[in-house]
Amino acid sequence: MDAPQLTIKTRVLRAVIVLAMIGGSIGIFIALSLTRPLPGSTEQREERQRVAVFHPIRVDVPRQWIGYGTVRALNSADVPARVGATVVDIAADAKAGATVDVGQFLVQLDDVDFRRSVESAIQQIAAIDAQLAVLSVEEDGLFKRLVLAKEETELAKNDETRTRNALESGAASARELDRSRQQSILMERAQLILQEASNQLTPRRGALMAQREIQRTARTTAQSNLERCRISSPIGGVLQSLDLEIGESVSPGQVVARVVDVSQVEIPIRLPGSSRGSVRVGDRVDFEIVPQAKRIGSSTVARIEPEDDPLDRTMTVYVEVTQSADLHDRIAPGEFAEALVQARDSTARTVIPRRAVRAERVMELVDGKIVARAVTVSHAFRGSIAESGVDDVEWLVLEEPLPDGITIAVDGGRRFAQGTRVEAIEGDHPESRP
Repeated sequence: MDAPQLTIKTRVLRAVIVLAMIGGSIGIFIALSLTRPLPGSTEQREERQRVAVFHPIRVDVPRQWIGYGTVRALNSADVPARVGATVVDIAADAKAGATVDVGQFLVQLDDVDFRRSVESAIQQIAAIDAQLAVLSVEEDGLFKRLVLAKEETELAKNDETRTRNALESGAASARELDRSRQQSILMERAQLILQEASNQLTPRRGALMAQREIQRTARTTAQSNLERCRISSPIGGVLQSLDLEIGESVSPGQVVARVVDVSQVEIPIRLPGSSRGSVRVGDRVDFEIVPQAKRIGSSTVARIEPEDDPLDRTMTVYVEVTQSADLHDRIAPGEFAEALVQARDSTARTVIPRRAVRAERVMELVDGKIVARAVTVSHAFRGSIAESGVDDVEWLVLEEPLPDGITIAVDGGRRFAQGTRVEAIEGDHPESRP
């Protein structure tokens, strides 16, 4: 079925209504735009940030090196048993942690066998001395008989000479000469026997004297072993350990006790190898025990090892500390220490607070504005600098000095845009801290 056709009058009426609505909307928009409220105008002002400032100074500060080491006793002793025997007695006060003096009795070993060895050696020496005495008497007798034998030999030779002369003159027979010659030979033989016996006395005496020295050595050794049965402390200190019981057998070389002298300790401190050129004997060392953070005080470098460790590129310096063994908070061997070695440096350098540097830059104030300046840090320094006017204890030493008279922000960690206008506050103020 076809839709009814609109008349021309109806179409015109509808067009007029649509145009009226569009015109009304435009009128409302224009009316609202003209009557909208306008924001009030304000006078813009540039507010400056307050910043604590610092004037860099040049001072003589030591070159500091941080190192670590384990405390050890300067004097300690592992007390060994020097003979093998059985424990027969232990000192009542010989207990771990007890204080002992030099030569104080600790342990007694069974010494019966060593006493017998001493007595046996003494008896052997007495027997040898008796043999030497007999040899001296024998030597005196041989000497006298040898003198007589020589005289008899001389007489026999003279008689032989007279008999030979008589035979040549016809006053004696050949038989008489033979008898004289035989008597002379007998006298010479007797003299030779006595001389040989006399010559044997010297090696016999030497052998006896050697035996006597052997026995004397045996006696000395036995006497030493007898004395070694009494074990005493070789040094004064604190008894670290003594683990023995009565009746227990010990062998030579076995460690029976350990004594530690806590009145003198040393700390081998390992430092970077690059510190060798600046650290010297006598440099000040401040150290503390960690992790207890028990500050001990100051000492000086006593010795420096001549070689670096090729593995970790470190060098070792030694610090000695003398303390009272009665202190309740004394340094104990085995504790771990952190040390700050302060090497002497005769060059005055620019120092600035550590917190003034951020990303190797400081915030310089130029005509009331922030300007970043690049710096090169040589090393750090820990401690107070009275002439700086700042209470910081963490500082950075610059490689190149900053110009005199410049001003930098104390707290360089704050974020400032380049050109930010700031108000400088002289000195260190709490509001400037992060």
